[in-house]
Amino acid sequence: MSTPPSFTPDPKRRRPGSDDAHVVGEEVRSGAPTPPPEAIAPQMWRISEDEADAARPLMPRTLDQPQRDSSPIFSRRPTPQQAPPSYRPASASNPPSYTPGSGRGAQAASSGSGTYAPSGNGPRQVTINRSQPTPAAPPRSAPASAPKPRRRKRRHPILKTLCLFLVLVLAWGGFLLWDANTNMGRVSALSGAADTPGTTYLLAGSDSRADGAVKDGFDESERADSIMLVNVAPNGQAVALSIPRDTYAQIPGVGWDKINASYAYGGPQLLVETVEKLTGLTVDHFVQIGMGAVPDMVDAVGGVELCYDNDADDQYSGLKWTAGCHTVDGTTALQFSRMRYQDPEGDIGRTKRQRQVISKVIASAASPTTLLNPAKTLRVERAGSKSFTVDEDSSVLTVGSLVMALRSASSSQMMGVPPIESLNFTTSAGASAVLLRDTTADDFFAKLRAGTLSASDLNQVDGI
Repeated sequence: MSTPPSFTPDPKRRRPGSDDAHVVGEEVRSGAPTPPPEAIAPQMWRISEDEADAARPLMPRTLDQPQRDSSPIFSRRPTPQQAPPSYRPASASNPPSYTPGSGRGAQAASSGSGTYAPSGNGPRQVTINRSQPTPAAPPRSAPASAPKPRRRKRRHPILKTLCLFLVLVLAWGGFLLWDANTNMGRVSALSGAADTPGTTYLLAGSDSRADGAVKDGFDESERADSIMLVNVAPNGQAVALSIPRDTYAQIPGVGWDKINASYAYGGPQLLVETVEKLTGLTVDHFVQIGMGAVPDMVDAVGGVELCYDNDADDQYSGLKWTAGCHTVDGTTALQFSRMRYQDPEGDIGRTKRQRQVISKVIASAASPTTLLNPAKTLRVERAGSKSFTVDEDSSVLTVGSLVMALRSASSSQMMGVPPIESLNFTTSAGASAVLLRDTTADDFFAKLRAGTLSASDLNQVDGI
C-alpha cells in the first residue's frame, strides 16, 4: 500500500489491521473510549485501486470520489463512526493531487450539503457547513397565462348601414342604366370617315310635325330644328357650337342648300356627313332628341326658370311672353325654344334660347333634389331615354359623357355660334339663308379642331 505524501506514520503506533475492523454503526468491541467529536478532524487522502476495492463495503462513496459503478452500495446513509481515542490525524491538509473545489464534492460544498472526507481506515466523517445560506432556487419560468376569454366582436351599425346604402345606390344606378338603354332608340348615323383628334358629338333636335308638337304652319316633313356640335379637343377644351338651321352649306350629293335640309334628303347619316364637310371634324357620336319630348323632360324636373328680355306673342310657336324671368312648364319651354319670328336676332336668338333650355334641364336633372328622390329620378330617366335616339355604337353612357361636356362648355362660357357674315343671304333659289364668314369659316374651325378657341371667337355676327 502506498502512503500519501502528506501522511507521516508514527513508528510507535501499531497500524490497525483487519482485526480492528468493525461494522459501521456498531459499538467497538475493544471497549476503548471514544474521543470527543472536536478531537476528530476530517482526513482526506488518496488510496490505491486495490485498497479501495477491499474497503468499498466498509466505506460509503464520497462526492469527490469518481464513480465506477452507477449502482449505490448502501441503501441508507451510514451513521458516522467515531475514531478510537488513540487516533490522531497527522495532518488535515489535502493531498497534492487534490484540487479544492473541483469535482462533485465542490458542487456539494457550494450547495451547503457538506463535504465527505475519509478519516483513516475508520468510518468516514461528514462535515456540513451550516453557516452558508442556502442559495435561492432558480427562478421558475412563469406559467403560461391562462387563455384570455374571447372578446365579443364589436358591431358597427353605422358601417353596416353605409355598406347597405352603397349596395342600394349601385343597384339603383344599374337599374337606371339598364332601363335607359332599353328605352333609347338606335339609328345608323355615322359616316365611317377617318377619326380626327378629340371627341365630337352631334346633337340634333328633330322638329317632326307629325306628332303635333310643332305647329308652325309647315308640312309634316321632318327636319333638324336644332343642330349643336359639341367638341372636346385633345387638350380638354370643350366647346358647344350651335349651327343655325338655315346655315348655307354644301350637302354631299345634293349641292348647296340650307343645312337642315340634309336631314330631309338623307336622314341622320346625311346630316352627319354635311356637318363633317363643313367643320372638318369627324363625328364620333350622334344623339337625336325629339322636340316633342321637351315638355315631358321639363315637367319631369319640376319646371325650369327661363329668361328673355323682350315681350313676345308669336302665332307660329304659340309663345306669349312678358319680358323677364319666369318658371315655366314643359309646353311653354318648348314654345320658348322654337320662337324666332318676333326675335330681333332671328335664328341666332333662337339658338341662344335653345341652349338656355338645355342647360337648365341638365342642371335640374343633376341637382341633389332630383338625384336623392328615386321617383323623380325615374321620371326624368324615362322622359329622357324615350326621347333619345343614338347611333348604333353609342349607349346611355354616351349621353352621360355628352351632358358632362355640355356642362364644361357652359361653365367656361364656350357656347355660341360660328362667325356669321350675313343673316339674310339670298341663295340662288331666292331663299333667305345664314352665310358664315368666308362662306365656311375655315380659320374658326381650324382653331376648334386644335382646341385654341377663345370666348371672343364665338358669337361674331356682322350686321348686329
